[in-house]
Amino acid sequence: MSRNPLESAAAEQPPVVIHTPTGRDGELVAELLGSHGLAVERTASGFELARRLTRPVGSVVLAEEALEIGTARALYDHLAFQPSWSDLPLIVLTTPTRGPRPRSGGLDQLREIGNVTLLERPVQPVTLLSAVRAALRARARQFQVQSYLDERARAEEQVRRRQRIEAVGKLAGGVAHEVNNMMTAVLGFSDMALKHLAPDHPAASDIREVIKAGSRTARITQQLLAFTRQQHNQPELLSLSAVVQDLVNLLRQSLGAEYALRLDLRPDLPRVHADRTQLEQVVINLALNARDATPPGGTISLTVETAELDDTYRDRHMEVALRPGTYVLLAVSDTGRGMDRETMDRAFEPFYTTKPVGQGTGLGLSTVYGIVKQAGGYVWLYSEAEQGTTVKIYLPVAGAAEPRNSRREMPRLHGHERVLVVEDEEMVRRIARRALEEYGYEVLEAPDGQAALALLADGAAPDLILCDIVMPGLSGQELGAALARAVPGARILYMSGYTGNDVKLRQLVLPSAPFIQKPFRAADLAGKVRALLDWTERRNDGTTEGPPREPSLNPSGLPPSNLGSPQANPS
Repeated sequence: MSRNPLESAAAEQPPVVIHTPTGRDGELVAELLGSHGLAVERTASGFELARRLTRPVGSVVLAEEALEIGTARALYDHLAFQPSWSDLPLIVLTTPTRGPRPRSGGLDQLREIGNVTLLERPVQPVTLLSAVRAALRARARQFQVQSYLDERARAEEQVRRRQRIEAVGKLAGGVAHEVNNMMTAVLGFSDMALKHLAPDHPAASDIREVIKAGSRTARITQQLLAFTRQQHNQPELLSLSAVVQDLVNLLRQSLGAEYALRLDLRPDLPRVHADRTQLEQVVINLALNARDATPPGGTISLTVETAELDDTYRDRHMEVALRPGTYVLLAVSDTGRGMDRETMDRAFEPFYTTKPVGQGTGLGLSTVYGIVKQAGGYVWLYSEAEQGTTVKIYLPVAGAAEPRNSRREMPRLHGHERVLVVEDEEMVRRIARRALEEYGYEVLEAPDGQAALALLADGAAPDLILCDIVMPGLSGQELGAALARAVPGARILYMSGYTGNDVKLRQLVLPSAPFIQKPFRAADLAGKVRALLDWTERRNDGTTEGPPREPSLNPSGLPPSNLGSPQANPS
């Protein structure tokens, strides 16, 4: 049986307001209704009644003579501006008359626009009680309608906001694809130029600035995708203090000169296991939220330190399954307005915002919550009205602090194998070729999938294929399917300006397929190619089982449904 959408859990019954400024009628009515378990409140003046009507009321019982001393105007104004779902029941205790009732200006106006029941005094208790209960039942139904309409309005607004976010996400994905293609060429050719210049060459510093700007553009693209939740999650061991320190310049620019930024970043802290881009998004979201809640001249403070959460702390927070242990704490505090209890209770709800319409999506803190929970951490909010707010993020320790002078083993980059680069964007194809040739690889080029298949038909035998996923004509996934049939065991490294997560959500490749996202640096590409070739060699020698892979993964890294039945080019 389907549930009536107007049915809801029982709520506290709003009171009956009794307004009889003169005589003992009010006292007697209140005593009668109270003895039958009904909530009652009394008002003594028209002003007091008008103020009480700003809060939920079940019904109003009033004496007719009260309408002659200023109450009629207050009731008329309230009834005239009721919301569409509301029809406040009025029960008027009238004076006894013989024959037709004489016209009364205030009462007649109320009867024209309101839900008015007349009971002539003296009123039998059972009659009054029956009329009040009927009025309360009708009023309860009205409140159910209100709740239903409010819930539907919130749901419709959430759908509209999700649609806006999805539209932004699609736009962001397209922008990222084009920007990442261009940044691949900018960073790649800049690396090449810098590599052939002496460190003290006059142009070297200029090229390093170009590389810095290109890298910053790539990070901004990632932050845009983080907002739309399309970024690929790539957890690694990180120093939280270092992540915050790297964002200091951006934070100062974002906060503006009107706000002071205070930092307390402890050095040599244990590391955490998280995605750098997502952690940056957490810091940025919290800092901007703190700024928006703080009047100009305030201070935003960021602290990073270790914290021990023991059994006692867990017992104080029984609402979550807290794991005692050592955590790295990020605390973001402000000197702003603070929050009341209702705001705190809803702060992490998606789409909840206290900002004016058009100035907030309500996704800032909910995004923070999702990222922190994904990293195995906890979020706590501390705030008091006019006392500022502190958000505390606890991330579990995943590794010891990195020694300051430690030397990491450099990955192998050079090789002599043959690589086929399949890419429709000429600049990207050229820089990929230059990068791989710089590290000793023999490189073949193909501007699209058909040209790649023609090279293979002519006898080309690449050890690895570097292939863009989205291309006109024969796409990367279709080429992979064809190669899986023509060259069993061929290794393909996919690349795209779209994010890895977006690529996999479209099911263009399996989640475990080898993938490198644009923009990439020459050394990153060479390292990825070298690692894939080395893994293949070790697997063929029987010396490794390789990385975890899907049981159905074929050498091309395509979903099984794509083999033999290529899909249409998604572009």
